[in-house]
Amino acid sequence: MITLIKPCKEFERDIFKYKDEMIAAGNGSMDGCGGLDRFFDFDEWLKFLESLTDRNRINPSSGFVEGSQYLLVDDERKKVLGMVNLRHSLNDFLFRVGGHIGYSVRPDERGRGYAKLQLKLALEKIAEQGVREVLITCTCDNAASARTIEACGGALENVIHSPEYGCDIKRYWIHI
Repeated sequence: MITLIKPCKEFERDIFKYKDEMIAAGNGSMDGCGGLDRFFDFDEWLKFLESLTDRNRINPSSGFVEGSQYLLVDDERKKVLGMVNLRHSLNDFLFRVGGHIGYSVRPDERGRGYAKLQLKLALEKIAEQGVREVLITCTCDNAASARTIEACGGALENVIHSPEYGCDIKRYWIHI
């Protein structure tokens, strides 16, 4: 069975393997990975993620907002297939460029429909947080992500240039 779960010790080794595979594939941005690229200690990463679950513990000047981190896992294979980060609100940067949901799929699992499944499950989770209008973005050169967002009901609002990333960004809205 394929499900969304919170990061846990059971998947610690595979989470770091996922990180290594993403970096090796040239995916340095680690979309949807909750800052995993900045951590070498699993417990420290979990503490960081926990700090983002309570808006009262987040320093607004940090650029972070309240959010939730999930793993898309195949229970039978005990394998992390993808990661998704939900932002329960948007700051200026997230409104322009990042959106409510960031996600990625493990390089060797791409092209199998996992991104679409993961996004559908993520939309259910973010709806539980009371978010009804969901902004999701992708770079203009990421046709697979654009197809995934559109397949899940995304309506393209506009395309903007992001000086932060040095590329154009497609901004989609999904009404839940």
